[in-house]
Amino acid sequence: MKKIKMKTFVSIILFLFLGLSCVNRIEHTPEKLDRKADQYSIRIAVGSCNKVDEPNVFWDDIAEQSPEAFVWLGDIVYADSNDISVIQSEYNKLKEITNYTRLTEQMQIFGIWDDHDYGKNDGGQEFEIKVESQQALLDFLDVSKEDQRRTQEGIYTSHLLQNNYGTVELLMLDTRYFRSSLTPDTENGRRYKSNTDTTTTLLGNAQWQWLEKKIENSQANFLVIVSSIQLLSNQHQFEKWENLPHEREKMITLIKCFADKNIFVVSGDRHISEFSMMPIGEDRQLIDFTSSGLTHSYSSFSGEPNPYRVKEVVSDPSYGIIDFNLKNNTVQAYMMGDKKQIQQELEVSY
Repeated sequence: MKKIKMKTFVSIILFLFLGLSCVNRIEHTPEKLDRKADQYSIRIAVGSCNKVDEPNVFWDDIAEQSPEAFVWLGDIVYADSNDISVIQSEYNKLKEITNYTRLTEQMQIFGIWDDHDYGKNDGGQEFEIKVESQQALLDFLDVSKEDQRRTQEGIYTSHLLQNNYGTVELLMLDTRYFRSSLTPDTENGRRYKSNTDTTTTLLGNAQWQWLEKKIENSQANFLVIVSSIQLLSNQHQFEKWENLPHEREKMITLIKCFADKNIFVVSGDRHISEFSMMPIGEDRQLIDFTSSGLTHSYSSFSGEPNPYRVKEVVSDPSYGIIDFNLKNNTVQAYMMGDKKQIQQELEVSY
């Protein structure tokens, strides 16, 4: 049975009932997260939306918090170009940042792309150099030449993190390579609207088959679905799973079918950070932790509807720390600011 910590449960009731869209600008002095994960836990750090020409201030803080891995949620760099040398150059600039290089020497680095590191703003299957861009990303991540991603279409993959008490499996999705074109909402002056054509796809057939098999066969204590775009938040005008609503419904249905697998979702892209929660069965909730961005944020954010939001939106730069406790079957998720300050946190019991 999944429970939400009481102080969070009160927030859930208030936000879902009132439909508020609050913003947390972190004007107080929050608690710091100086402690390392305990022996029963596997800790990961997550982040997205990183510009190499802006201050990269979080790498030392992340290293000091000793996660098992840092997981890129997309927009590793901003390299919008159909010239592969431009994309490669941006990755190389990031690798030249001393503090980031030091981080890569201390922990495993995993990652997916979003649009700006893919090479085309809001781009999908139509991007003409996606094959070359895939190799550039894999080079940046130091992926072996023998890795399956070197020859398959798309960057989707899985990673296992393990300690003496169990495992956490990361299911890394590719929301770009196969994605059908989006539908502009010109009538309402919004970026995109839902496309109800069920022949369109977000993940593509091969990736869907892979994902279904991975979830069904996984023996991990926790499954983490890593998506570059938000799964649960469905009313804003930007990129999200709801732009192809049949694909979103397919994902949620899949998760519901395996609700006992302790599935947790992380996403990026938005330049804001928030927790979203959806009931997926009796005493079961699905969490989507959006963590964005590392170097810049939507500082003028004034609110948007999200019927699944828990607590507040954080519109300061941030990264995420997530502790998976394999003894108590709990997840502790933190939105983190500069100098290891906790911007917001959520505890979930499974």
